[in-house]
Amino acid sequence: MKKLTKKQYLKPNDAVLPPAPSGEVWTPPQPSKGERRFKLTSKGSVRGFVVIDGVRVNFESRAEYKAFLVIRSRPDTLRMVEQSPRVQYLDGAGKIRTHVFDCKVWRRDGSIVAVDVKPAAKVESSGIRETHSLIAGQISPKIASRLLVFTERMYTPADFYNAELMLGVARQHCLEDDEAILKLVARMKGPMKIGDLVAKSGRFGYGFNAIVRAIAAGRLVMTERRRIDYAAVVAPAPLH
Repeated sequence: MKKLTKKQYLKPNDAVLPPAPSGEVWTPPQPSKGERRFKLTSKGSVRGFVVIDGVRVNFESRAEYKAFLVIRSRPDTLRMVEQSPRVQYLDGAGKIRTHVFDCKVWRRDGSIVAVDVKPAAKVESSGIRETHSLIAGQISPKIASRLLVFTERMYTPADFYNAELMLGVARQHCLEDDEAILKLVARMKGPMKIGDLVAKSGRFGYGFNAIVRAIAAGRLVMTERRRIDYAAVVAPAPLH
């Protein structure tokens, strides 16, 4: 391996926009807003947390992690909170039960969706649909206007890839890059390859990141359900 000179070692990394990251300046995420707590250590499942919208979001399984990212990445999602809402309901025998949904989703149309994440193969045996049926007749619409069982069949590998990409790029905001892309978007007459839009911006990889943020914000839409890459085609979002 070729050794670097001191001058080469100290050369600024032009792949990182100023100001350079510093361990001395760090804004910690807000604590979880969820209504249920659990230990993050487990021998039986993959547990952890991810920071979404500056808030710590805990997950109890790989399935939940994927579901939370995919749900948040969808353009009709305004915000979400995991391990919520906690509700009480009467079961078939008239006994009071408590159920905590895996996440609560506020949508841009004003609706609120209470979501349980389940593997498709276990939906029937889990009895979750029967539980939802009981809760649906008793829950206040102010808490949730819709109940949903979310499985891996509701998204594609490309959807999850894009969700992780959006999450990563969301942490790299650069006002100049975003403004440059949005100016181009305002002048677009129709669909265009992401690679061509990046070339027009003259901002290289930073332009690509800004395009991903524009897709996440609903300013651009994909013309196909596929991975976000340079060959993908995007179009300006319809005006409402």
